[in-house]
Amino acid sequence: MKSKGISDSRLNAERMLAHLLDLKRIDLYLQFDRPLNTHERDAYKVLLRRRVAHEPLQYVLGETEFMSLTFRVSPDVLIPRPETETLIERIFEDAKTEPIHTILDIGTGSGCIAISLAANLQDAQISGLDASSSALEIAAQNAELNGVQDRIQFVEGDIRDDLEFESRFDVVVSNPPYIALNEWDGLDEEIQNFEPRMALCDESDGLSFYRVIAQKSKSLLQKGGRLYLEVGDTQSESVHTLLGEAGFKGVEIFQDLNQINRVVRAVLQEK
Repeated sequence: MKSKGISDSRLNAERMLAHLLDLKRIDLYLQFDRPLNTHERDAYKVLLRRRVAHEPLQYVLGETEFMSLTFRVSPDVLIPRPETETLIERIFEDAKTEPIHTILDIGTGSGCIAISLAANLQDAQISGLDASSSALEIAAQNAELNGVQDRIQFVEGDIRDDLEFESRFDVVVSNPPYIALNEWDGLDEEIQNFEPRMALCDESDGLSFYRVIAQKSKSLLQKGGRLYLEVGDTQSESVHTLLGEAGFKGVEIFQDLNQINRVVRAVLQEK
């Protein structure tokens, strides 16, 4: 793997072997002299070939950890990333002073945002919207895996279409596709070749979903409700501006752990 340009190759090797043997990584060292049987060796070679072909480790393992929870993942869903934890933690912080009862997660994918919120906000009912039925199947599995299936409703639909919900929400949150078309070819091959393009690229300038969500959220949110958006490294000011133009108030930008502007929050003005 190292010769193929895969970083942290030893860690990758250990995580695949531990996953295959259903062990913790420390157990590999505690049982270092245990020989593998033929079936185990053959199965490990399959995993190794996939990783050497630059398939992301999370897809090879079929799961990943996010917000201290376990999520099943496949090429039908975007791999949850640490930056998105900033988005969720911002909502948690605000919930300490502003109770949240209903949430809409636009582009839910694996369900990582909706499920993390449900696991920590015990009184919240959450709807997860996605245009991909395959993604919603995985999201539903993850909700059950993490024991929050009773408080999440998954809905198939595209936010760009005319959609109707029974009531308005306290919070709308989204990590939408924000890679611009002219940026696609510069992405790492593990992203280009394996992760779902529709969850990453808006086939435009990278801002098209923010424009749609800004307009649609005015009828999705309760008055005084809050909109939370994850943004790309250079998009925060543009999203800040378009939310202001859409009539939102109190627009603020928050940084992730790398001091990169990552989250934009806005409030739908009360009448």
